[in-house]
Amino acid sequence: MGEAMKNDKKSNLYEQVYVSIKEAIVKGVLSPNERLREVRLAEMFDTSRTPVREALRKLEKERLVTFEPSIGAKVTELNDETITSIYECRSVLEGLAAKKAALHIRQEDYYQLSEYIILSRQYFQAGNIEQVVEKNTLFHETIVKLSRNPALIQMVEHVRTEILRYRIITSSFGFRTRGFDEHDAILEAINGQDPDSAEELMKKHIQEDLQNILSGLNQYSVNFNC
Repeated sequence: MGEAMKNDKKSNLYEQVYVSIKEAIVKGVLSPNERLREVRLAEMFDTSRTPVREALRKLEKERLVTFEPSIGAKVTELNDETITSIYECRSVLEGLAAKKAALHIRQEDYYQLSEYIILSRQYFQAGNIEQVVEKNTLFHETIVKLSRNPALIQMVEHVRTEILRYRIITSSFGFRTRGFDEHDAILEAINGQDPDSAEELMKKHIQEDLQNILSGLNQYSVNFNC
């Protein structure tokens, strides 16, 4: 019994360390290329280096952390090549999700997606970019779930954290307001059960997002290196 409790405590501590570091990276609290010293992180979380090391290795698999010889762990840098490859895959996957969603959407799904668009506009007008990002993310995630394709859902989930990281960091350099209208058009195509249009509109939307993010990323790099 005592051993089981000890293992549960160890597991909970590891999860806490993992979630905290991941959130700091995604939100930009930990900057790209910033070193992640195990000793410092262990002191921060009042733990040994073991759960910190395990958390960093898991984050390496998610491509949020990079290990380099003689340097150790650091936050993975942001670069055009990485985000382009991710968004090329995302365009195809979410395009397919929109196509499938047009075959499965129900009235309550339409109302939910409409609400996300309305709220994202309202939050944008109020200057609450964090909530804009959250509602836009929910809009896309809901469409992926509506595909009812488990393999597709899993593939999108695999790159979701990386997408959110870029979205949060670059959103501070200007939000692409045309994206709201594009969401409207995508939703109308899905609700109108027009799978081909839904797919093409989603793919184009994500490709436009990519160009905006690359622009924001370049600006971020200039500001970061100043």
